Amino acid sequence: MVLSGLIAVGFCCFFVGEGLVLGKLLQPAIFYVGYVTVVAPSSWAVGLVTLASTLGATVGQWLLYRVFTPTRPPPGSGYWSPERLERLPGVLRRWAGQRWVGLVERQIDRFGAYGVGFCTAIPGVRTVVPIIAGVGAQPERSYTIAAGVGNLLYMGLLLGAAYGILGLGRLFVGL
Repeated sequence: MVLSGLIAVGFCCFFVGEGLVLGKLLQPAIFYVGYVTVVAPSSWAVGLVTLASTLGATVGQWLLYRVFTPTRPPPGSGYWSPERLERLPGVLRRWAGQRWVGLVERQIDRFGAYGVGFCTAIPGVRTVVPIIAGVGAQPERSYTIAAGVGNLLYMGLLLGAAYGILGLGRLFVGL
């Protein structure tokens, strides 16, 4: 029970980093799927780790959102100047790809918070959502709630992938 709590705290911290930077470099989702697949924890432990990971990813994305919101920087840091923000879409399009950035911009512009939640739930696309929502001045409260719901859906997808891997292992290997 205590070990599950410590693991949940670790995943929470790991996913805060994922929301900020690590998702762009290192994929914590792989560790989450590996934890569920290899360790095969109890349902209670999976639920706790899933909720902690959702909370961590949402906090990390919220902090990144605040960096790119020109009116409200995150605690302890300055905001990006309007000149830097004007250059950002071009840099983002080169880094993440024209197609993905365009998709996220269209969804957020057209559907607002629903677009944020939808795009946050999509692997690969979710990394640019806080930046585009911050630059586009998406309201903070609706962004945070939508990102939380999107992260919960994303964790559900990861959980489904983990149980799918377990099912294939049992089917073909007899685990």
